[in-house]
Amino acid sequence: MNLWHIAKGQWHDQLIKLAAGDEGVVDLETKLGPVPEDGGGSFGNISNYYVKRYGFASDAQIIPCTGDNPATILALPLQPSDAMVSLGTSTTFLMSTPTWLPDPAYHFMNHPTTAGLYMFMLCYKNGGLAREQVRDAINGDKSRSWDKFNASALNTRALAQDSSSSPMKMGLFFPRPEIVPNVKAGQWRYEYDAGSNKITRLDTTPADTDARTIIESQFLSLRLRAASLVSSHKLPNGKTLPPQPRRVYLVGGGSANPAIAQLAGEVLGGVEGVFKLDIGGNACALGAAYKACWGCERSPGENFEDLIKKRWDESKFVKKVADGYKEGIFEAYGEAVKGFDMMEKEVETMAEEHVGMEAKSKGGVVHKDDAGHGAAN
Repeated sequence: MNLWHIAKGQWHDQLIKLAAGDEGVVDLETKLGPVPEDGGGSFGNISNYYVKRYGFASDAQIIPCTGDNPATILALPLQPSDAMVSLGTSTTFLMSTPTWLPDPAYHFMNHPTTAGLYMFMLCYKNGGLAREQVRDAINGDKSRSWDKFNASALNTRALAQDSSSSPMKMGLFFPRPEIVPNVKAGQWRYEYDAGSNKITRLDTTPADTDARTIIESQFLSLRLRAASLVSSHKLPNGKTLPPQPRRVYLVGGGSANPAIAQLAGEVLGGVEGVFKLDIGGNACALGAAYKACWGCERSPGENFEDLIKKRWDESKFVKKVADGYKEGIFEAYGEAVKGFDMMEKEVETMAEEHVGMEAKSKGGVVHKDDAGHGAAN
């Protein structure tokens, strides 16, 4: 309801007052009622009405439900700093983390089962559609084959650099208006010179580099926004790796693409690698079923992760599809993140200026729709 103080685990006093007024605080809090932080706690037995009419067992317990994205994060026993990337028509990035760092650019919620953990979520409208648009341009036909796209992505040097000192090429590809960053549909291509820390907008770029550039763009956006939530990892040999996920799990249609999997590891890292999660057609439904199982069958004090680990057969559902962290390559993409951030901000600024000029020319005010575009009236 957006009235909950996630960090404190209670109703937010100031927001309750804004919603109800000073005199209505007690009444609203009474109507809202207490909220248990135990996501598997019982609300009590099922109503006798359902027992008599539908044949439910009289001792059936009512367990709190959750939403589709929180249920998806429960589809496997994620450890803190593990990342799950859903590569469908849109792109969704999920992490389970003990770190609470809210930001307007992404969603931060209570973990659906475990107090003290939080769920980090990024949602993008442009995922598979943007990759398909580039694929079709490379093919020059309607074959929908990924062969040329994959070959181009894997044969192009990282960031389409001619050498390690040459400018890094990057871009934004949005067939639809995007949420993150909040801009209209379009394509923008830039070069970033890490030495001078400057970006330059390009009018055109060879189409055969777009396959790699779009995959890099999508994963650089994820890395930029998750940077503060991942930590460094110390290996058994004593070496410490830079902050990155322990594992990167891929789900959705794009997870079957080997080029995407390889670049996911190169850009995002992954101490143990990149893994394809194959749990059937609906991770959301499986996660919800796990949650119900935990609520009904857990031992006293048993947390969700421990119960699911007992029932989880990784060999059946998880397959390593690419290496993760590669020394040198991961650090180079870390430099690219700086230029990528500058590029996004410049494109956002141009979009805001365009909306302002359009409104001024029409002598009206600007109303923003849910995609952040202005309409002058």
